[in-house]
Amino acid sequence: MKVLLINAPIRLEAKPNCIPYGLAAIASVLREAGFEVEIYDLNARRPAKDEIRKELERKTWDVVGMSGLITTYGFQCWLSGVLKELNPDGLVVSGGGLATSSSDLLFENSRIDVAVIGEGEQTMPALCRTVERGGDLGSVRGLRFRKNGRIVETPKRPNIKDLDTIPFPAWDLLPMEIYLANPIWGNAAKNSSGFKKDIAVNRSMNVISSRGCPFSCRYCYHLFGASSYRCRSAENVFEEVCALVDHYHVDFVGFVDDNMMAHVPRLLDFCRMMEKGGVPVRWGCHGRVTSAKPEVLEKMAAAGCVWIGYGIESGSQKMLDAMNKKATVAQARQAILNTRRAGIYANTTFIFGYPGETRETIQQTVQFKRELGIACGSFFATPYPGTVLYEQIRDRIRDEEAFIRSLGNATEFSINLTEFSDEELLTLKAAMDANEDVMCEGSKRLCVAA
Repeated sequence: MKVLLINAPIRLEAKPNCIPYGLAAIASVLREAGFEVEIYDLNARRPAKDEIRKELERKTWDVVGMSGLITTYGFQCWLSGVLKELNPDGLVVSGGGLATSSSDLLFENSRIDVAVIGEGEQTMPALCRTVERGGDLGSVRGLRFRKNGRIVETPKRPNIKDLDTIPFPAWDLLPMEIYLANPIWGNAAKNSSGFKKDIAVNRSMNVISSRGCPFSCRYCYHLFGASSYRCRSAENVFEEVCALVDHYHVDFVGFVDDNMMAHVPRLLDFCRMMEKGGVPVRWGCHGRVTSAKPEVLEKMAAAGCVWIGYGIESGSQKMLDAMNKKATVAQARQAILNTRRAGIYANTTFIFGYPGETRETIQQTVQFKRELGIACGSFFATPYPGTVLYEQIRDRIRDEEAFIRSLGNATEFSINLTEFSDEELLTLKAAMDANEDVMCEGSKRLCVAA
């Protein structure tokens, strides 16, 4: 049986630099199960819609699987129609964050047949085996599907306990050279604090070493459940890094876990393996300020870590508490200082316009950034479906489908969650991004906004 997996385009303003890791892992699992698998990677190739249609006319499939975040909703609605028109008997499946959080909308407004809820590495092979033998999809856990004009939901499938049982992604089914040539997180790390360390990248690749997060920030979407944190063994992750170096000559690995530093003992085991093995690769990851201890950072630096991304989000304790960050401004400040002292670039992100934001909280963030020499913009507070924040403000959304179609990657304004007018909100964001005072009478932006 033939299975076609499609990676929807995303973040079109940036070059594709991260492979569809989950989709490629599912491809590996399906291939091991004996299915003929192809990946059509639209995000890497980014063809026009007429080109997509022409290419699909040349392909054959029994089951087609689309995967993507909530921001691919409009595209999946369009693509599912094309797929059904070209192959009415082929089963159209959607999985990933969009299908898990908003399958009702997909069933109402697209032509998908099945939604895979949660992790797909066990569900997809079970689904394909059932289709191949003409069985009842109701026997497959972790699905929602159309049947006789209604939507049937099967029992939830438990999360995979041992992530080491999942094979490495099917790199050979992807246009790897496109991804390898586009550096993850840029080619240099320099900011006004004086960080000058060269971390030039020639060939980079993304890896996911854990799933979920042990914390529950209210703005964050948790595909695997709010507290279902699991991690691969240090040995398994080390083997994958070595395979990438051997097969693709990678010189930088970006760990794109929500929080690679959550399990410190495993992290230190990985660092020991990297340092002992002398693997010629540098790496970066996302971490949490509460884990940024000097002794841990020194081990990471010795093992080749040159970049850590921290979700600081705000310089106001009031806003951090509103987000349920379970971290303090003081911890954030110390984490950045500790990371820099270890010789690692501390990248920072901020969220602007969260419910409860005031001029005072914005000013506190400006002062925090100035104190630490941080020059960066911020993301708009964006309530994505499936988050606590979305449920908190849901009564403000009159047309759910129109809102979801409007969603971008939080760099674009989609909804005002504050007491400011839209015009004032945008003016204040520009001021905060530029580290300008918003409480000072001398501020030109303040005069415009007031």
